[in-house]
Amino acid sequence: MNEEWIKEEHPDWYQDIACMRYLILGSFPPHVSKHHYPFYYPNTRNRFWKILGKLAGKELGWKKGMDTKIAVEERYEIMNKLSVGVQNLGLEIKRKGMSALDTNIKIEKFQDILSILNFHPELERILLPGFSAAESTARSFCRYVSVHKLGNCLIDRIQPHYSFDLQVNNKVIQCVVLNSTSPASRIKDDVLLEQFRKYLQQAN
Repeated sequence: MNEEWIKEEHPDWYQDIACMRYLILGSFPPHVSKHHYPFYYPNTRNRFWKILGKLAGKELGWKKGMDTKIAVEERYEIMNKLSVGVQNLGLEIKRKGMSALDTNIKIEKFQDILSILNFHPELERILLPGFSAAESTARSFCRYVSVHKLGNCLIDRIQPHYSFDLQVNNKVIQCVVLNSTSPASRIKDDVLLEQFRKYLQQAN
């Protein structure tokens, strides 16, 4: 069955935090039909917030049917506790049908990630979960880095734990590739947890 490529624009979800030591980037949210609340990683099947909640020592209390503002507030609280900013790379994309897979999206316009890097001189590390698809977070960010001449990301070396440095305002920011938290990934929860724990150094 042929499915059309439909243009989408990213919702205005970005919330800054006072101290951002880490920035976690994603590719683009799933189709709006799969959103459970209006914030990053909006489908409860994705393991992203479950992992960050464990690292922050905060159990996620929001359940389907509750006010979605509560879901956003508790996730923002986790971000602040871990000093973690969250943003997606795609500002405008084309999606094949209603697919949530990176293999079925094409990023046509990037978010202004550089403005976040410039605004937060305390930023130490960028985490890039997802690397296999052409439009995955890691591969898409490599394109962004190349366009803005921020560093040297070698796409043929991309795999979990691959790292490279950015040069922003005479400061070095380390970028690290991790496995995806998507439910489509076969990586076990405990492996993902330890990957995130390793690179969010202040988490216990």
